[in-house]
Amino acid sequence: MKKLTETQKSIIKWAFVLVLLGLIVYVFRDMAGPIAKQLVKTSPWIVVLILVATLLYGVFESMITMLFARQYNPTFTFRQAFGMTYFVSFYRTATLGSGAGVSALVYLNEYGVKTSEAFGMYMIEYAVHKLSIGIMAVILYLLHFHYMNETFAEYEAYIGIGFVATVIITICLLLFVCAGWFHQILKKLMDLVNYKGRFTEKFDKIKEQCDIMETESKKLLRHWKLLLGVLLINICKFSCWFMIPYIVLYKSGAFSPDVALAITTVSVMLAAVIPTPAGIGSSEFVMIAMFGAIVGSAKAGAMALLYRFATFVFPCALGAVYAAKFAVIKQRKNKKKEV
Repeated sequence: MKKLTETQKSIIKWAFVLVLLGLIVYVFRDMAGPIAKQLVKTSPWIVVLILVATLLYGVFESMITMLFARQYNPTFTFRQAFGMTYFVSFYRTATLGSGAGVSALVYLNEYGVKTSEAFGMYMIEYAVHKLSIGIMAVILYLLHFHYMNETFAEYEAYIGIGFVATVIITICLLLFVCAGWFHQILKKLMDLVNYKGRFTEKFDKIKEQCDIMETESKKLLRHWKLLLGVLLINICKFSCWFMIPYIVLYKSGAFSPDVALAITTVSVMLAAVIPTPAGIGSSEFVMIAMFGAIVGSAKAGAMALLYRFATFVFPCALGAVYAAKFAVIKQRKNKKKEV
């Protein structure tokens, strides 16, 4: 069986996303007019505020990248970290998520972090990222348990499944990042599956990644204060994005800021366990369902579209500038080497 090329994979992913978006449009077809009316009513100041919230998210994300990168390259600056935040955002959008990791490694390598170190660092950063969402979701859900339980009684089973799935995914990710014994189990399982040698190339790559993770995690896990600080910064970071629904819907008076934060956090957690490219479709569907139960589908739909614009399209647009700048810098360096 022939392997799919990267172009073919990209076409399949985009086709899947278009089909998914088509299904969402079909499901909410009767709400298209009301949603459009709500978007037209949106104040320019609301748009400015949600874009500011996204920029603040980028600042916190850059702080985390800088703190981790300085463990390998002490001269790594906040400016470089800020550039990486939007450089990766561009490739995350352009490749529907699959190119985010590779772009991060390329960028870090260009600024003095070895590829193996960059891989370990990026995976640990991602693990803490996922852990932060899980912790926020649990704490906020428990703090607003009665409200959430009464308002979303019909979604209670789905929320429960979402929490369980999030816990399992997070635990597996953390084990992959830092548990040597887990790596040994993975290697033995791969050897059992690969008794005919059909998957040797792929499994050897995974084994190599396990070895890198084991080495790099030992370096970073010794700095527990750093990890705790990153966890707290992550909570601040996510609060910027997760307050966007409140900023958009605050005039409805349907909920307080802390309740809106709780609903958004749980929505994002639930959407994250639905396997769609870059979360497209799943985030909108869950947000419209949950916020729609409070403010109606029209307002919730308009909010979900503004949320997607602020957290996906806007960072990609900024990232295009940084990607172009990075390409120019790379080209100049290559010319100097040739000379």
